[in-house]
Parts: sequence; C-alpha cells; structure tokens
Amino acid sequence: MKTSTSHPIRPWTLMPLAAALALSLSACGGGGGGGLPGSSASLSGAVIDAPIANATVTITTGAPLGQAGATTVGTITADAQGNYSVSVALPNTSVPVFANATSPDGKVVLTAYLGSSSAMLAAGTLSKTNLPNLVISQVTTAALAMYVANGGSYANLTPAVYAALLSQDHDDILAVSAAIKAVADGYCAMPADHHDTDGMARAIAQASVAAGTSNSTSALAFASQTLGSSCDDDLKNLMQYIASDDTWTPELDLGDLIEQGVVAVAPGTYSLQGVIAQSGMSAPTQPPATPASSASAPAIPQSTLVPPSILAANVTVDASGNVSGSSTDGSSITGTIVGNLMTLTVKGASSAYTLAGKVGVLPTGFVSSSTPSAPTSSASGTSSSSASATTGYALRMGGRTQAGGVLTRFDAVLVPQNSLPAWTMIPKTRTHEDGLTCNSGFGVRLMGTGATVGGLVLGACATPQSDGVQLSAAANGEAGDDFQPGASVSFNTFALSNASYASTPYILSAPSVTITKTIGSGTSTSISGQMYYVMGAKDMIFSIPQTSSTPPNNGLFVMNENPLDKMLETQSNQDH
Repeated sequence: MKTSTSHPIRPWTLMPLAAALALSLSACGGGGGGGLPGSSASLSGAVIDAPIANATVTITTGAPLGQAGATTVGTITADAQGNYSVSVALPNTSVPVFANATSPDGKVVLTAYLGSSSAMLAAGTLSKTNLPNLVISQVTTAALAMYVANGGSYANLTPAVYAALLSQDHDDILAVSAAIKAVADGYCAMPADHHDTDGMARAIAQASVAAGTSNSTSALAFASQTLGSSCDDDLKNLMQYIASDDTWTPELDLGDLIEQGVVAVAPGTYSLQGVIAQSGMSAPTQPPATPASSASAPAIPQSTLVPPSILAANVTVDASGNVSGSSTDGSSITGTIVGNLMTLTVKGASSAYTLAGKVGVLPTGFVSSSTPSAPTSSASGTSSSSASATTGYALRMGGRTQAGGVLTRFDAVLVPQNSLPAWTMIPKTRTHEDGLTCNSGFGVRLMGTGATVGGLVLGACATPQSDGVQLSAAANGEAGDDFQPGASVSFNTFALSNASYASTPYILSAPSVTITKTIGSGTSTSISGQMYYVMGAKDMIFSIPQTSSTPPNNGLFVMNENPLDKMLETQSNQDH
C-alpha cells in the first residue's frame, strides 16, 4: 500500500547517491570524454534474459546507445547462444562505458554500465568472471532506468554512485528487472504503447519516482499496471527467480564492477554459516510462446522443493582466493574469490549446488571474539593480511542445484572460528528508514517475492537484541500489497533469535510468523511460516510448510539498504 507524500523524489535515495557522486568527482575528476589517448580492451560476455541469439552488441562511451553524449567504440553480433567477444579502443579517461544489446526484431533492448574507461584499460581483458555486468541483462537495464528516473546524469555515473544506486534502490531494480524479463522471455505481452524493453523499463521507473510515494518499491505496482494483472503471478515469481540466479545475483550487488586485484577475504580458516533455500523454479529449456495480449500469460513452471537447510562448515581461504572445506554433514565445499566476486560448489550426499555472488566485510563491531554484547574494533589494513579475530564477511549468493537446475538462494557468513555475533552493535539510532517511522529501533521495509508472498509488504521496526533482532509493525502502519492497492497487511511481532542454533549463532530464526492480508472491511487471509535471517543478508527467507491445502513454499522478503545489511567492499572502503 502506497501513501502519497509531498516529496516528488525519494530523499532517502537521492541523498546517499549525491554524497557518493560528490566523493567520486573529487577523487576521479569527473567523467569527461576527452583526455589522453587510450588503447584497447578485450571484452567477452553475453546477452541474456534467456540467451538472445544474434543480438547486436554495441559498446559506447559517455552514455548508452541512442542517448545524448554516446560515442560508439565497437559493434559485434552475438552468436546463437547470445555470447559475444569484441576488442574496443577506449580513451584513457574516467568517461563511463556502456554495453548495449538489441534483439534482431528490435523488441528486446538491454544496456549495462561497465565502469570507467581507464579502469577497463588497466584490466585489459575482461569477462563476466571479473566484470559481471558484461552479461547485458534485465538487471543492468533496470538499474540504469532507476538511475535516470532519480535524476542521474550519465556523465556523472561512477562505480561509487552505481554502488549506492544498487543498495538504495535494490527493490525497485528487482521489480523493473522482473518486468523486463517477463516480456523478453515471452511470459507476458509487450504493452501496446511501448516499442522495446528499455523504453518500458524507463517508463515504469519514471512513473514510480514521479508518483512521489512514501516507499521505495512502488516500481512493482507500476510494473503490474503496465503489464496487466494477468502477469502478476509471473512478476511475483520472476523477482525471486532473479534474486536466486547465479548470473544475476552478482549484478544486483557488485557496485564496484571490475573484480580483480586484492582478494576481499583475508587468508585464514573460517566458520561458514548459512541458509540454503530452493525457489522451486528452474530455467526453462525453451521460452514460452509470447501471449497475444495482456489478457493471458503462461505460468513459470514450479517443482517440488525442500525446506531451507542450514550449512555449517569449516573452510580455508588462501592468499590466491581459493576456498576449500567440509561441512558438519560431510558436504565438500570448493570455490574461488576474485575481488568481491565469490563462486562456490557445495556437494553433499543428497544435493549439490553451484553458487555465485558477493562477499563483503561486515561492519566494525558486528563480530566479537568474546561475548556478543562487547564492542570490538576490527583490525586495520587491507584484506591481504591474515585473518582477524573480529573481522567477518557476509555472502549474498544465488545459484542452482546441479541436478535439475533448481534456482537457489544462499545467505551466509564467513567468520572467525569460535567468534560470536554482536547483534546489539547494529546501530539503533536511525528511526526513519525507507519511509517508515519507528518509536524504537529502525525501519525495515520488507517486500515479498515468490508465488505465495510476492508483493506483500511488511513495514517493520527492527530492534537488535542480545540473541538477534525483534521485528514489530512500524508506527505509521506502512504495509500492504503492491498488487492490490487498498489491501492492508499485518503481522505478529516476532523475534529472530539464534537460540535454536548454538553452533551457528550468526543464523537467526523465528519459528512462527503469521502474515494477514485484509481486503476492504471483510475478507482476510493468513499465511504462517518460519522466517530466517543471516547477519549481513539483504533478504529474509520465509518458509511455508506443506498443509492439506497448500504445497510448501520458500519465499524471500528483500530489503533496501538499512542498518541490518550494511557491508564494506574492503575494510577501508564503504560500498553498501
């Protein structure tokens, strides 16, 4: 439910972006297109919603293709799987670089911000392994649509600004991404008043900002209005689909773009503690036939899923970023870390997963070497030093099962062995977060994704406690259903606690959470389940058990930036 305010633009979004912009301009001297002659960079990536065969890929500087200030520096045609490789001449300046893709029929238009020209030249050879945005996708397109809608200028776009955008507008970007994928993959019809996906995305983003709503996820409501109510179920599922995919999860979170150089995690032996949640969705072998109109839309296939599982393991990270270890149930864990980009393979007796996503440093004081309530200082220096007893890392990852390809979310931490979480060190002074007013604690707006809770919004006040975090309804009652304006949503106060997880204290759970939606003055429906949260995660996992009338379901409640999910690129560099 969205309440009108007098603010035409969301101040809690643009103020951090403006601060990041000022910092980046003072450090880099702006983003002009002139300057010293450059050299060439070799780029290889893909055009993927589903793979877009024979797409035209154009690399531009200054702005995306077709926008004022754009200069074309290279063009190539993708192959039948959407893959491309191109060598481009770039200026040795901080001018922003973009990758643009257009399908053969011109209806799917995607774009991606790649970073500064000089940084790309310094890297020389780039692929999705060290620059995830070379996969030109619905996520990268949605991010730029929200940037422009919020008043951003391409000339001033820097990695610092882009990082703030991904963090502050996370939920809007996810909603617009789902709308693009729904049309590009044929689940929903292109609206008659739009010619391509980029134009549609920009329109949804502009409408969201222009409405002046009091929350930061209204893009979902406008996506529903744009595509028609028959597409609502697909939008619910596609948001969770994207947030659980190992290709797009890094694009939702990797604000520093080029991943290379010093490994973000210091060498050492760590405790890996996380929650694995299958979505029940797999990538289809063939896209559906595009519906003729908004009156009908094919459903995304669902498979039988399992309840969330806890992964507890001891792992070692070496100086080159190689990860290895084993879990308490005998699962083997291997992987690599390149900058802040982490890939993992988890192989157990009953299931195996391939995962990818972001790893970042937990804020100072969140990890204690003694008791959870005692504040400690993290070690100074860079991540090339040995592991600190009070430095921990958050993992935000997506992936899939190796058998069946079921998309899966993995939220976890890498923390010193025998350390304890200091939940009470999470700041409690910010009482107006994401358009919510709290009498105590801070505001957290949770937007549901997935078949069962998709679109449901919980306006919560989070109060850190010694064993976790308590969530209660915000004082202004901001909660509702983005697909049904006018509906009200309520939930019982619940405590996310680690009391049931003595060996994995960074994992919290509330065993009984009930969410009730009321339409008008009469009809009410309730959903009950178990909520999970891992320190540093950008979502909460909501698991609904199977009943006589409903199948089991794992949904995600995603969040924009708030004190719970602050994360550093390195110990000396704030990103999210």
